[in-house]
Amino acid sequence: MGIGKHTSIVYLIDFGLSKEYRDPNTHQHVPFKNGLGFIGTAAFASINSHLGLELGRRDDLESLGYVLFYFLWGFLLWQGLRSEGQEILKSKQGIATPDSYRELPPEFHMFFEHCRLLPFDGKPNYDHFCHLFNNLLVEEGPQGDMMFNWDVADTKIPEQDLKTTRDIPPHERKPSYKHHTG
Repeated sequence: MGIGKHTSIVYLIDFGLSKEYRDPNTHQHVPFKNGLGFIGTAAFASINSHLGLELGRRDDLESLGYVLFYFLWGFLLWQGLRSEGQEILKSKQGIATPDSYRELPPEFHMFFEHCRLLPFDGKPNYDHFCHLFNNLLVEEGPQGDMMFNWDVADTKIPEQDLKTTRDIPPHERKPSYKHHTG
């Protein structure tokens, strides 16, 4: 969490599954491998992790995209599905359809398309997407009151206002940028 004037900034860093993507001696990209098995948390892991492929920078960005979707929608389409088997994988593969992005800003589609088309050893265009999402934030403006429960001492959220993914029937889990923000 940020401090001082940055208390409303959430810094997300998870080095739990981190590894070097380049050989420290040769600086060459690690080689591609398959048959490695699943790595990560099913809800946020990349499609390549579900397929047992060597993970790279593109997979980190795809996982970040799922975190952004979770923040935007308040749920992920595959939450509640069995983590074993192919259900979550199929749901994630289906998110690339135009219908999934219909009500989202085009920046999200561009981001996911970039992640999915990037070769294993490709370098993501980080600066481009930082700029793109910063512009989106300026254009759309912050949604909601920007108050967080840690900003207000002794704040209690009424129990009837607390909702989890389980509270939303699957047929009502329709991602909508406008519906779930603000």
